[in-house]
Amino acid sequence: MGLSVGARGGPAGRTVRRPDGWTVLTVVAAALVAAPLLVLPASFLAAPDALSDFSGLLPDAAAATAILLVGVGIGTLVLGTGLAALVSFCDFPGRSWLEWALVLPLAMPGYVFTLFALGAADSLGASWLDVRSPVGAVAVFTLVLYPYVYLLARSAFLSQGPELLEAARGLGLSRSRAIVRVAVPLARPAILGGVALALMESLADFGTVNLLGLQTFTNAIYKVWFGAFDRDAALQLGTLLVSITLTLLLLERLSRGRARYTQEAARGKAQAPVRLRGPVGALALAGPLLLVGVVVAAPLAQLAVWSVNSIADGRLVPEFAASARNSLMLAGMSVVLVVGAALVLAYGRRASRSAAPKGAVRVATIGYGLPGSVVAVAVIVPLGWLDHRLDDIAGVGLLLTGTVIGLFAAYTVRFLALAYQSVDSGLERVPRSLDEAARGLGSDRLDVLARVHVPLISGAMLTAALLVFTEVMKELPATLLLRPLGGDTLAVAVWQSTAESLYETAALPALLIVLVGLLPVAALIRLSRRAL
Repeated sequence: MGLSVGARGGPAGRTVRRPDGWTVLTVVAAALVAAPLLVLPASFLAAPDALSDFSGLLPDAAAATAILLVGVGIGTLVLGTGLAALVSFCDFPGRSWLEWALVLPLAMPGYVFTLFALGAADSLGASWLDVRSPVGAVAVFTLVLYPYVYLLARSAFLSQGPELLEAARGLGLSRSRAIVRVAVPLARPAILGGVALALMESLADFGTVNLLGLQTFTNAIYKVWFGAFDRDAALQLGTLLVSITLTLLLLERLSRGRARYTQEAARGKAQAPVRLRGPVGALALAGPLLLVGVVVAAPLAQLAVWSVNSIADGRLVPEFAASARNSLMLAGMSVVLVVGAALVLAYGRRASRSAAPKGAVRVATIGYGLPGSVVAVAVIVPLGWLDHRLDDIAGVGLLLTGTVIGLFAAYTVRFLALAYQSVDSGLERVPRSLDEAARGLGSDRLDVLARVHVPLISGAMLTAALLVFTEVMKELPATLLLRPLGGDTLAVAVWQSTAESLYETAALPALLIVLVGLLPVAALIRLSRRAL
């Protein structure tokens, strides 16, 4: 029987390898992250009739969610693709900086823009401007989420060579019709990917739809959890919402077809944009500039004025300082946990010879596609079960539920994919020959990671930390559902004050969230400039 050293028994002539330490560590870490998500479908087995008492919520939630998906999908598709085509195929005064200014709405959370919109409508007395409506919700999401489509469509347009457009022009099509008939279909995979991202963000949102009175699934989960304290029903509603998200992703994949291969074939030298002069050029600049002003500049200015007024009137109560401290501490500690977990998974996948870590990582990183409210209800159940087992054994009371541990678990499940993608891309740029050289000098894998890889990927880890820090700062649904008593954050403070129409009280925490959100957007713009 030919067995390798350290192998266990197996069929004659076969070598059975014992899993190495990094494989085991990677699989275990991934299992700990993904385990809470298993309680979602299991809830239908544990309590099959849990939703029967809330059957009236389902039609309203399904209808509101469908309206949101259709409206935001069309809105971001038209606005994002149109702006991307404008800056890609046309040249006009101010274009070089406008194409990056159009990315800035990514820093504006939907619930913060809702605060601005509600406050502006109330102060203007504009009864005709019905912000609290499905149309208002679609408009808000379209304005703050179109950059997902814009960025991917712009990149796809700039990668296309001029040959096909020139051929279309030769067949008698005008330039605008050639763009619509040729360039846009070629960019379809990127455009649909951007629309899918925007729709996933709108599905995951709670603050905006709650403040605007749109009864989507996220709102229904909040009502069932806090209104009826029925976790099984909340889990089942979360499972339905996850099903919608996964269906959306599947449809996006299927709709691509073979378009990505056409896109690859179209790449070539960059095409020269058409110069727009006079009134046309001025209009090309003024329209997008007005959009950025409405979505970014005007809210920032209004938030600054409200903040100054609240400070001058003495309305800046100690609760703001507590909320800011809680947000910063949660975000800082989450960076350590999430980036650390991402480093373990990324290096474990690199160091292991087994295929198991690769599959484990895929499972562990699906959390980013799930709404925060769903992650919250998924996390609380296993933590509650573990809490009661510990109490039965040691009589220590509830140590996990109702504490920040639940929040950290939810943040890890929710944002691990963000950190992992950045860390893994950094490791991919490190030649494997360095690993072999360090191992040849007697270093073990942990030593190679600490002394070779971490210094080389410090930039990627910093990017991951920045992304996680920003996302935790503005995360609302998971924080709202899992925060311990007295653990309000800036996001929760904004939501609570806006719900009570205390716009000036909500302004300062909202302003801080937006300013922090500008950091990764600025980093994205800088990296994109380098890529060009």
